[in-house]
Amino acid sequence: MGKAFRGGSKALHRRRKELAVCGVAGIATADVRKPVEKDRVWRMCGAMVHRGPDDGDVWASQGIGLGSRRLAILDLSPSGRMPMTTEDGRFTIVYNGEIYNHQELRGALAAKGYRFRTRTDTEVLLSAFAEYGENALDLLNGMFAFAIWDSHDARLFLARDRLGVKPLYYTIQGGELVFASEAKALYAAGIPFEFDEETWPELLLFRYTAGERTPMRGIRRLLPGHWMSWQGGVLTTRRWWRLAERARARAEALPPDPIGWFRDIFDDAVALRRVADVPVGVLLSGGMDSSSVAASLHAQGHVPLASFTVRFAEKGYDEGDLAREVAERCGLDHHELVVGDDELYSLTCEASWHLDEPLAHGQDPHLLAISRLAKPLVTVLLSGEGADETLGGYVRYKPLTVLSRLHRILPALQVGCRCSSALMPRHSRLHKLCRYLEAGPIEDLPIYNAAEIFPNEVPSMLRPCKEVFGARREILAEARSYFPGRLDRQAMHLDIHTFLVSVLDRNDRMTMGASIECRVPFLDFRLVESLAAVPSHQVVSLTRKKPLLRDAMACRLPQSVLQAPKWGFGVPWKRYLREVAPFRAVLESLRDLRQSGPDVLAGRHVSSAVSSFLAGDDTCFPITQQAMLLYVWYQTTATRVRAMRFSS
Repeated sequence: MGKAFRGGSKALHRRRKELAVCGVAGIATADVRKPVEKDRVWRMCGAMVHRGPDDGDVWASQGIGLGSRRLAILDLSPSGRMPMTTEDGRFTIVYNGEIYNHQELRGALAAKGYRFRTRTDTEVLLSAFAEYGENALDLLNGMFAFAIWDSHDARLFLARDRLGVKPLYYTIQGGELVFASEAKALYAAGIPFEFDEETWPELLLFRYTAGERTPMRGIRRLLPGHWMSWQGGVLTTRRWWRLAERARARAEALPPDPIGWFRDIFDDAVALRRVADVPVGVLLSGGMDSSSVAASLHAQGHVPLASFTVRFAEKGYDEGDLAREVAERCGLDHHELVVGDDELYSLTCEASWHLDEPLAHGQDPHLLAISRLAKPLVTVLLSGEGADETLGGYVRYKPLTVLSRLHRILPALQVGCRCSSALMPRHSRLHKLCRYLEAGPIEDLPIYNAAEIFPNEVPSMLRPCKEVFGARREILAEARSYFPGRLDRQAMHLDIHTFLVSVLDRNDRMTMGASIECRVPFLDFRLVESLAAVPSHQVVSLTRKKPLLRDAMACRLPQSVLQAPKWGFGVPWKRYLREVAPFRAVLESLRDLRQSGPDVLAGRHVSSAVSSFLAGDDTCFPITQQAMLLYVWYQTTATRVRAMRFSS
């Protein structure tokens, strides 16, 4: 296979490298004799300038066009420009992400005769593929989405990292494979924007779609831990990383001291993500996860750094005092932001455009706002995402922990709930637990663990559409085989492949919307695989939240953080929808059937739910919020796509 650029290179610190996080785009034709218009690829890149404001380029040949936008992070010279081609011209790459073990791979490849002209991890990744093909993926520790064109075989190869930290969308239309880091770049290439109404049931129940299917008709996502190839108009997809398989392998050599092991690997994961030639900061909520990231940086002497916290006037949502205490303890340059009511609607529209899908998490506008605040000060932000899914942090797992121990009487519990739920206060946790137990068969409970609405509660709203939960059931089947009888661990495994993916999409798009890269130390694959192998009693507990993390960080975090209840990043959306004028105006149009959005919002069921919510019935909030978010996303995207087409 072809070799990468040859030439001398200076000796470097083992973790110093040149990095350019970016957006990627490309078009490949089924007929390789057909040229690709470079202008189309340039337009695709132009739709993602926020992902790479520092540089951009396009390369095209027969049957292929590749483009890149660059956000320079380390060694800010232009030598890392992409697309990058091997010296013999065979392989050309566009790449978004970072390979953390770049130096180790560079040494191994150098021993095989590869010499490098640049310090980039891009060149190392290109060389690794030239040497090992798709088997190179198993060697990578990092976050990535990339495409490599093989001119010898006229084959395009695309791949995503294990957990899906970096995104990749694609579509096949008119004998072309069109792909990009963000769906809006596909619209810039002429792909139509249409809402796929068959995804409404999944959006209503879960707020996001799992698997390859997206809410946009004809547009799919390459799944985390998968690769695909395009050759002669034939698309082939393979899954290259399976958590259950890797956990089985790790289980054969678990560390004797799990607390010390976790702390050591976590610190290494944080240190790897600290390396940059641009300022680095921390998204600090005040919870145990982000505080652990800050404490690890402090323990390793990575100071001074900036920290950023969203605060709320409503005390029931504000963790700002805890975040400030952690920042002072860790010597961080702390910054706080309160998002005003007058900013919320425009931020929601902006966030919807950046996400390319209806917002799935209430914090999206706030994360975009805090990223914009941070941008003049930092280019990289570290966050605590991934800890809840891998360490059992969500409160919603606890009922499944109990139920896993009471499996013999679960059928009787379900019968009891059906008889007594109507007698319970409608807003109590016990009432929600009864609703949850009535959601479906016992073995399906992990599927609905993250849902706010259950299928049996809205059958009339789901009937016109097909149920599209196939991807969730496939992952649940894997979880059952690896965690038989443990409903809580099954839900965690399912979340890692579904809910977490939507969280990572949110993180990537909101931070990159401000031209900032977000890094997630808790999702180092060494942690994720080994935590899946750790015995359940070390990971989940009815009396202690995240016991493994708590014990590992006990000497670093203040007692106020260790003892604080689980908050999450809650947002007072009920007040926003009722009191903030633009949101209320949207709801009134939905109530009165005056909206011009998707047909699924035009029925009496949505209108009735919105009317009840505006009248004070909080039980209709989940339906009302999801309808509003779908409407705002649809209108914002349709308007901007029209403007994009007009300007081009």
